[in-house]
Amino acid sequence: MTHLFERPEPFVFAVISGKGGVGKSMSTINMGAMLNDMGYKVAIIDADLGLANCATMFNQPVEKTVCEWIQGECSLEEACQDINGITLITGADDPFELKVGSELIMDALDQVVYSLKATHDFILIDTPAGAGEMTLWALDAAELGILILVDEPSAISDVYRLCKYVFSIDPEYHFGSIVNFAEHEESAQSTIERFNTILTYFLEKECTYLGFIPEHEQIRKAIRKQNTLLGMDSNNPIISEMEFITQNLISTSNTLEKPQFKLAY
Repeated sequence: MTHLFERPEPFVFAVISGKGGVGKSMSTINMGAMLNDMGYKVAIIDADLGLANCATMFNQPVEKTVCEWIQGECSLEEACQDINGITLITGADDPFELKVGSELIMDALDQVVYSLKATHDFILIDTPAGAGEMTLWALDAAELGILILVDEPSAISDVYRLCKYVFSIDPEYHFGSIVNFAEHEESAQSTIERFNTILTYFLEKECTYLGFIPEHEQIRKAIRKQNTLLGMDSNNPIISEMEFITQNLISTSNTLEKPQFKLAY
């Protein structure tokens, strides 16, 4: 596939959620795989320290981590793992690696992002669930925060509170949203409309809708087999939805500027 747009400079997305189990990592690797398939140079940073699973979802072991680089056990180049043309960087693969301290890890990850920008078009950061310091670091490093929404009251409430906190620090921060586990397009539209109603009523804000990922047995099979969705027939409607999301990501990346305020973490 050919580029839909030329990238004048690299763009960073942070993929976030209010709670776990909503398909954040699955969404991250498939957006990365789709962008890579379109001819863009893509990097994924797994910032879920000690609980990283992007490599697992690619059916690959973690070779080296940022924590190992910090401790002098490998080079930064060795911590950059090539998976089918995608560069994967894992912050920490084991909770025992976290003895170096989160502040040092975030400083190192800043260097990782700076290095990746020299050679990549898009960088996606897969974050832990919730509003912890690694999520705030990722949002600060990114031009756009991608909210993974599911039609569940507690999940929507958690995402709203996360957005409220970020907007209290940077009122102009940019968020986009992907609705996961949607029955169909109408239900996805209903979910984002209800979420935006809450944002508008309480915060006078709105979140850009990027698309939806359907609830489908084929997706569950791909996850179990540790494959991306690109293995499906190109005429499969699921692929069409992923292409729609990816095209919106590319289009959005060409219209946004870097947020101005540094988030506290």
